Amino acid sequence: MLGAAPAYADKIDDAAKVLSEKSYPFLQEIDWTSDVYAKLPTQNALDVLKAINTMLKMGASMDPAALKTGVLAHSQAIANMDSKGVATLADYTAINAAIGHMISSVPASQTMDVYNAFNKFNLGSDVGPYMMSKVNAADAKAAYQALMDFKDVVKASQR
Repeated sequence: MLGAAPAYADKIDDAAKVLSEKSYPFLQEIDWTSDVYAKLPTQNALDVLKAINTMLKMGASMDPAALKTGVLAHSQAIANMDSKGVATLADYTAINAAIGHMISSVPASQTMDVYNAFNKFNLGSDVGPYMMSKVNAADAKAAYQALMDFKDVVKASQR
C-alpha cells in the first residue's frame, strides 16, 4: 500500500491528524489549478535554485525511511486527488505526518536554512491580501494556527 500510515501512532502522527482536520476546509478552498503557485515574483532563477539547493541538502540528510514514506504519501495523494487538485483528507493527513517525521529527522539548523532561503524572497505587499481574498479568512487563520501547533510538536521531536 503506497503511502500507508505506519502501524504505530506517535505525537507527530497525532498532531498531523489535528492539523489536517483543522486545515482541510482551507485546503479545499484553494484554486490549485491556478498558475500563481508556480511563480515566485521578483526572484531570479539563480536565487530560486540556491533556495532549492537548501531543500535538497535537507532532503539528503533525512532519515531514508521517513523520506521514502513522504515520497510515497505524496505520490498516493496525486493519484487520488480530485479534478480540482485536492487530496483526500486521508492522503493529506498521511502527507502531513510524513513531512513531520521527515523534518524531525534532521537538525533544526537545516530546517531554518530552508526557511531563511525562501524567507528572503520579496513577494510584494499585495500577494498576501490577494491570496487571502480568495479564501475564507477564518479557515485560513484556523489552518495557520493548526500549522503553528504542528510545528511545535515536530520541533519538540527534532534531533
